[in-house]
Amino acid sequence: MEQHNKDANPQAQTIQDLLFLKSFLENNLEQHTEKEKLHIQTMQDGLVFLRSFLENNRDQRNHLEELQALRSRIVEVAHKTEFVIDSLIVGDVSFYSLMLFDKVTEEIKLLKTKTWEFDCIKAQKPANSSRDVPQGSKWTGAFHQVPSQGNISTIHKTSVYLKDQEQAIIDQLIGGSMQLDIISIVGMPGLGKTFLAQRVYHDPSIASHFHILAWCCISQVYCKKDLLLVILGCIDPKAEYSDMDEDDLAHKLCNHLRKQKYLIVLDDVWDIEAWNALKISFPDYANGSRIISTSRHHGITGKPHHLRPLDEEESWELLKKKLSITIEGGYPVELSVLGRQIAKNCNGLPLSIVIISGILGTLDQGRWGEVAERLDSNSKIGATEQCKSILELSYIHLPDHLKPCLLYFSAFREDQEISVKRLMWLWIAEGFVRKKESECPEKLAEGYLIALINRSLVMEGQKRSIGGVKTCHIHDLLHVFCLGKAKDKKFLHLIQGCDGFLNFDEPHYLYRLSIHSQPKHVAKSKILCPHVRSLLHSSCGIGSRGVSYTLSFVCHLKLLQVLDLEQINLGFTFLCELGLLIQLRYLAVSGWIKYIPPSLENLSNLETFCVTTYYSDFVLSSLEEIFWILQKLRHLQVRGALIDLRLAKENPESSCMLYNLHTFSTPKLYLGQSMEKMMMKFPNIRRLKCCLLQSEESSSESTRIVAMESLSQLESLKLLLGKVPANCIKFHLPLNLKKLTLEDFSWSVICTIRKLPNLEALKLIRQADGEKEWDMGDIEYMEEEEIFPKLKFLKLESLKMVRWMGSGEHFPSLERLILVGCAELEELPSCLWETFTLQLIEVHGCLYSAGDSVRDIKKQQMDYGNMDLKILISEEVDESSSWSDGDSDGWLPEEIEESSSSSEIHTDDQANDHLP
Repeated sequence: MEQHNKDANPQAQTIQDLLFLKSFLENNLEQHTEKEKLHIQTMQDGLVFLRSFLENNRDQRNHLEELQALRSRIVEVAHKTEFVIDSLIVGDVSFYSLMLFDKVTEEIKLLKTKTWEFDCIKAQKPANSSRDVPQGSKWTGAFHQVPSQGNISTIHKTSVYLKDQEQAIIDQLIGGSMQLDIISIVGMPGLGKTFLAQRVYHDPSIASHFHILAWCCISQVYCKKDLLLVILGCIDPKAEYSDMDEDDLAHKLCNHLRKQKYLIVLDDVWDIEAWNALKISFPDYANGSRIISTSRHHGITGKPHHLRPLDEEESWELLKKKLSITIEGGYPVELSVLGRQIAKNCNGLPLSIVIISGILGTLDQGRWGEVAERLDSNSKIGATEQCKSILELSYIHLPDHLKPCLLYFSAFREDQEISVKRLMWLWIAEGFVRKKESECPEKLAEGYLIALINRSLVMEGQKRSIGGVKTCHIHDLLHVFCLGKAKDKKFLHLIQGCDGFLNFDEPHYLYRLSIHSQPKHVAKSKILCPHVRSLLHSSCGIGSRGVSYTLSFVCHLKLLQVLDLEQINLGFTFLCELGLLIQLRYLAVSGWIKYIPPSLENLSNLETFCVTTYYSDFVLSSLEEIFWILQKLRHLQVRGALIDLRLAKENPESSCMLYNLHTFSTPKLYLGQSMEKMMMKFPNIRRLKCCLLQSEESSSESTRIVAMESLSQLESLKLLLGKVPANCIKFHLPLNLKKLTLEDFSWSVICTIRKLPNLEALKLIRQADGEKEWDMGDIEYMEEEEIFPKLKFLKLESLKMVRWMGSGEHFPSLERLILVGCAELEELPSCLWETFTLQLIEVHGCLYSAGDSVRDIKKQQMDYGNMDLKILISEEVDESSSWSDGDSDGWLPEEIEESSSSSEIHTDDQANDHLP
């Protein structure tokens, strides 16, 4: 299969090799030639010539055998060149590298001669010789590309689901015996087991029936401790359990579930051992608790519910809906015959249908017949094999700049929810994102992700409050495919578990190494891969913070560009030798870190630096000195600590300008005139989280100003105000701000916030004053017609207000309202009754009267025709109870929702912590 596809699409392989050379020249040779002034002009000129040769022969189908041989040699010598140049850059002037330098130069000269000979032979041979065209070459050629930029289409939101099977499972969960019952959804890969479980899990009748809901993905490789931590995280997301052992975690989970009616979903169970490891933690109090498992294997546990494939009509309906959204102008009716044939040959697998829709949406409609013919010829190989064939076909038709982005998912664990922010930063560091002067790399990377989602290859996870995707993942079948493809193309090598190190035989010119193993196994391995450029670690189990590891061998991997050790506790001593890795573009570390060594100032290429320290409210020392030196730094993210960042008193202008800084978390910023000067040092910042403090110059009220209006690019801002008297602060915020979070704020700030014309998301967490009333209809607010004109997301948490009033043109764009722990709030403002943009209201830990107010809003909205509004009410408290001493057994979860509604709403951050 693999060989056939290589032969069937030599053009795609040529383009991919060409892209490697382009990326290499842009990101390595040209950069180093200018910076290091090495005498490599001859070598560079030779590679530029060879790149032009590939460009001129990218559509060449004749002379296939000769071209493939030349192409392979060109790519091989390019890899050797990169190794030689980078070795010299990092100071590894060994006898081997110098010898290889001369050898590579000679190889480039020889290849130039070979290309001239090839061009002469090509000129003498007749074009379009049929005997040189391989079988299956009809799959090459142009096709329409889904734009990399733009919004995520609604293709992923369209679904044809088996309502009868969904309702049958819901009936089993709600009805039946009061004893603990286990329902196992069983079926082949790609049949939609997880999708069906998700629909049941999110059904309003389920949310209102169970007190506790938790979702845990197990997969083939799992760790019991990790699974227990995931379930506990769903139940109590703010607690810290990582230092507990497995037995204590199992006991803790059992206590949480005691006398509670719970629903636990165990997704992707492979064997009985996984169930045996967890079942002791699921008590049976004969209260109607339930467990759902999904598995491709029969007879593991529980009552099997065999998921059937889609029939021909259901398959056609699903494909038609996907294509209606994918194709500009809607689905063409004249292609119904071909469409039905294609849908039928997907063997009833929803995964195959959505993947094939992504292919058809990019092809000229005249070429649909080729797809139908290809699928028809493979229709007898079985549903799972057919699905794999479709995945291969989808990969072939991906634009070449998206192929490495897709294969990179093989570096992560199966079924892992991946932070989109982290993924895009890694893509940029790896050189996958093409350089464009007019656009920032993050926007381009976001466009790449959107393109993969619109092709149904990547699935969305959590959503952001201001729109966009917060986490993403791929189907486990696609993950297996990407692993195999990455290995075949020497794109990435994976080590899994302890045995993976024993069997590890370093491939020649290993580029990327991903390790899925416990930290202790990594520490013992002492890997030595002199060619490796990327080293990523992902722990199969969440290790204890009490055990630290020394990974000094990493400092010998001098060509590293990406180093991700975020899941390994490096202890108290930050490796000073990391400063020798001068090629690093991405560095992520964690541990009991107090001090950043000055040697890191040598990392002049560093673009992303993520530090996690296990201390709380701690100032990370010496980082502020390095900060101003790293001119290429785009993202500095510090968790668990603060950076005491100050300008020099004698000369504030002496600190460098950081024009590239895009993300910054978490500096201490001092109120006063110095803040304005500080803000001017990173004029292009887009995301900022900071802690405000008082200084000597801010002793008088007149100088307590948050001066940020100069940050014209700032979109997301989080201010921690707990260390200053918030009621004495004046806020000068940029008008382009889209997302704002205030912690320990004074209510007086609302007068400033409501004027922000582009604010889309607002989170107000913990009041610092005793204000009990928010009246949006008073004279002060009546100065303008609309308050919060573009606000879509509003979260109010742990506020002291009792009355919230307002009518008229308030919140004209509000879609989601989240109230958490506002234990004194009696009712919601009447303006929400006529806010027809509302999609979701969540109320947690508030008074019964506030819940009644939300129910009234729901009824009123239904009367006005808004049938899509969801409300979720849980943990209601009586007026006689206080928030601190409420009895959890008396909290009544309730969700009111029209049973016919099929819309799904996800909230941001902790708004839906009980959801997977």
